[in-house]
Amino acid sequence: MIEGLLPATVDRILSGFLEEDLPEGDLTSRLFFGTSASNRRVEAALVAEEAGVLAGTFLVSRIYALLGGGVEIAWRCAEGEVFSAGQTLATLRGPILETLAGERLSLNLVKHLSAVATLTRRYVDLIARHRPPGMRPLRVAETRKTLPGLRLFQKHAVRVGGGHSHRSSLSSGILIKDNHLVGTGGVSSALALARRDAPHPYRIEVEADTPEQAREAVTGGADIVLLDNMPAPAMAALVPELRGLGREVLLEASGGLTLDKVRELAAIDLDVISVGALTHSPGDISLRLDFLS
Repeated sequence: MIEGLLPATVDRILSGFLEEDLPEGDLTSRLFFGTSASNRRVEAALVAEEAGVLAGTFLVSRIYALLGGGVEIAWRCAEGEVFSAGQTLATLRGPILETLAGERLSLNLVKHLSAVATLTRRYVDLIARHRPPGMRPLRVAETRKTLPGLRLFQKHAVRVGGGHSHRSSLSSGILIKDNHLVGTGGVSSALALARRDAPHPYRIEVEADTPEQAREAVTGGADIVLLDNMPAPAMAALVPELRGLGREVLLEASGGLTLDKVRELAAIDLDVISVGALTHSPGDISLRLDFLS
């Protein structure tokens, strides 16, 4: 289960997904395996078509619980473990109609979330290999570029892969972006308004597109400065300058952060990199069905 998330919240989201996929049940399976065969039992194997990091196992259990609880699931690979191509991740045993009803939703979620965890792990491992000894930790975080309905699950998958969460919604943090700067007249005025009216526990982050905006954000009292779409050499020159302005501030980089670019950023004294591409990942896992005699 996702830490801090109520089971009822998970079930509510999954119930919506099932309603979308099965508004009147599985018509095709009913035609072939109708009431006379509805108790026929099958065994199915969840098989990885490519290597990765497993995520979303608890969702499969909840999907089948919501469908009636007749399908037994035995996981052979645990949440967060690395798996290889061709490996059987789990076996399912239960009534054929119930097994097939949950097949597509289970596969879609486990494939996608495992791909998210796998890509996150690649970023985390790459930074670990290229970060100079003695430097502060560099976190990998996702962004709000998530799919509707899947955000909580995708953020969980990033954590499974060794990453960290950015703000979970527009209500959970203050991030001053380019459109806010246009509407308020610039970095200093936006920061003044935010510092005056922001709720007490919230940190204030400013997205800076230029070195000038970044300097103004640090001196103006921002808690976090996001260096957006800046080339690595420009950040390498700017970050020591920002650190020398006399204020403790978190420095984040974002914008088109491919694995190749992150290799360059690993040697820069940043605190966080945020990668929207983490939650765009597909994946390949299949369900292979056998009838039990």
